[in-house]
Amino acid sequence: MHRKSVSANDLRSRLSVCLVIPAVLCVLAGCTASGNRRSLQRDRDLDNQFLRYEVVPDHRYYSSGGYDKPNAILGIHKDYELLSNLWRPVPISSAQLEKWIRTIAPEDYRGTAGYFAAYIINPEGKRVGIWYSIQSTTTINFLEGNKIEVETPSLWQPDDEPILRRRRRLY
Repeated sequence: MHRKSVSANDLRSRLSVCLVIPAVLCVLAGCTASGNRRSLQRDRDLDNQFLRYEVVPDHRYYSSGGYDKPNAILGIHKDYELLSNLWRPVPISSAQLEKWIRTIAPEDYRGTAGYFAAYIINPEGKRVGIWYSIQSTTTINFLEGNKIEVETPSLWQPDDEPILRRRRRLY
């Protein structure tokens, strides 16, 4: 049987790769689990609350996208300050929510590609805001002093193409 010899340099490079890859993975895992980020927590009751045009008390409301038909509605508890130039503060009422919800076509807020209601949860697990959007994910950063950053939804989703083609045929 013929044995292949391995040089010391080959062993060192293999060993360094074996050590570097786990180290990089640990760093990346630490970044994703950082203490100042949380995700959205989907809630069907909150979906129904939006569809009943109910305003969540003690929240400041913001919109993203077109004012007549926003692609996202954001509510942040009054104990938090939203840091953003992209969200527009809006005076909210049941009538305003009704106007927005009624302008959303049923195919927009029902089904798999529809609007998505979720609570925004802080790093301690407390509900500090609400999210209602065509996008089911966003980036949320909690900063010192009860300041919060919430990214607006992107206006173009790769999976929107079939919907856009279908709508073009309807018009």
